Amino acid sequence: MANTQHSSRGISLVEVCVGLCMSGILTAQAVPAFERMQQRQRLQLSAQTLMTDIQQARSEAVQSGQTVYLRFSQSNQGSCYIMHTGSSGQCRCDDGGVAACTTKAQLIKLQWLPASQKVSLRANVQQLSFQARQGTVTATGSVDVQGAAGESIRHVVSIAGRVRSCSPQGAMAQFATC
Repeated sequence: MANTQHSSRGISLVEVCVGLCMSGILTAQAVPAFERMQQRQRLQLSAQTLMTDIQQARSEAVQSGQTVYLRFSQSNQGSCYIMHTGSSGQCRCDDGGVAACTTKAQLIKLQWLPASQKVSLRANVQQLSFQARQGTVTATGSVDVQGAAGESIRHVVSIAGRVRSCSPQGAMAQFATC
């Protein structure tokens, strides 16, 4: 009886190539999914920040006894909203996301979303004015926070200054469809 022993000292070149090909295929599928997940997280974070800032504007108006304005603007470089006291239109965002206010206005907050983040704002009103007495809003409106893939989260501000959120496309599972 002949004793045949096969000893293997490692893996062959063919096995290495097959392993590399499989790794490449899996990586090629994982990278776009990871990028979509990051984009969705940026969208949700921006939407949550906006909702908090709308609530803060209402609270500031009631607490300070002054009208608080939340003004929205867009440019090719990005989207912006600015929260201020003073008179209507005394603060604005310039095209680079920098606040430009008159001396009579007090800047409370500026939020700049550069176009490179692929998240933008679209409001159906130029400005929301929160009144001092009850925190009511003189112009109701809605603001959409949109991602590059077309997903969006809409914040609808009622006359009472309350905010409800929904998703126009119904693509965001945690939000009701608008």
